[in-house]
Amino acid sequence: MNRWKNYIIPAFYHIRHNLSFAIFYVLGTALAFVFIAIVLQLVYSVVGNEPPMVNADRIVCVDEFRDGQGCLLDKIPAEETASFMESIRGCELCAISHTEVMDVFGEYTFETNSVDFVNADYWHVFRFEFVEGRAFLREEFENKQPVAVISESMADMLFKGESPVGKKIECQKVVYTITGVVKDVSVFTTGISGKVWLSDKYNTFAPSGSRYHEIYVLFPDGVSVSTAKQEIVRVVKEYYARRGEIAIISAETLYTMKESQVHQIGVQLLLYGVPVALLILLFVPSINIMTLSVANSDKQSEEIAIRRAIGASRRALFFQIMIENLMFVVIGVFLGLLLLFPVVHVIEEVCIKEVIGGMEFLVTRINFGVILGCILPLMLVFTLLTGGFSAYVAVKKNLAEVLKGGIK
Repeated sequence: MNRWKNYIIPAFYHIRHNLSFAIFYVLGTALAFVFIAIVLQLVYSVVGNEPPMVNADRIVCVDEFRDGQGCLLDKIPAEETASFMESIRGCELCAISHTEVMDVFGEYTFETNSVDFVNADYWHVFRFEFVEGRAFLREEFENKQPVAVISESMADMLFKGESPVGKKIECQKVVYTITGVVKDVSVFTTGISGKVWLSDKYNTFAPSGSRYHEIYVLFPDGVSVSTAKQEIVRVVKEYYARRGEIAIISAETLYTMKESQVHQIGVQLLLYGVPVALLILLFVPSINIMTLSVANSDKQSEEIAIRRAIGASRRALFFQIMIENLMFVVIGVFLGLLLLFPVVHVIEEVCIKEVIGGMEFLVTRINFGVILGCILPLMLVFTLLTGGFSAYVAVKKNLAEVLKGGIK
């Protein structure tokens, strides 16, 4: 304990007498790590199984297909969706979704936004987190009850902070009863743009006039991805063959939801762009801080020389300087994590909502596994980058020349 006190007390003394340097160090670290945390969380949201994409590696999406000439084939019409899904063998559930942009009227105001018409199995294929209420049930769907689920941000917009469960919204002159509220999700990491989910029984396919569904097929845990894809390939080829058309499709060209998200963002970007971005976020601030650290260590040269003269080892002095740097970094990282959501909010307001409009989100949750697994090791690397060189320079100076005043 006394040994640690010998490291920590001098560190606090130096912080108190070099306050401007300490503030710059902490703020520089906070700025670096707030963006590092954003990058790591975005990557994890894509490759990790976070809600609502808990089953993303078991969901195969039936979307668009091409013929032998590379021309797009007509999608499966809504009237044939049910029979198409029934022909899929070995699947666990099938979800359907159709997106329209329309006015949604609430208790206090209305909002123009993306609305998804879905079936009841949609809530079992995609595992949203409910903050209030529940998903609408299969019985409610089959009995053609006008039911709806809305996102948290839409609930705040339409009901001004009041509980919306059991209340009504109106879309296209149909009044729906809200059964639940889900946490907001990022369209950039999930591909889900809807903020309101309505029963597909009331889908008029207006105003787009596009009478097609997106079909999501969930396969059981025991079924391999290859087997699942081969089954979809079989059903798709048979469907288009009955229409006298040839669909060019294979298991290699068919993606699960996770694979689809990765390919939309770009495999090369994830493999090379993200590491490069992290290196830039680590090295650029660390070089600036390291330059100031060297200048700051020059001020401590005489103190370090005196401590060496009375018996302190270079290793102990190096460790003391690194403890001081680690304290700066820990405070900076903690501050950066506290600023994470405010910074994300500013990015959303300035760079996203002003450009594409609507209520879109960049990061909606923090995964503490990402913080413990990635941020903490990067924090130690950052400490070595910012303080290691200056500490080495400080303890390697010639003792006699420093005490004579020859080296500062």
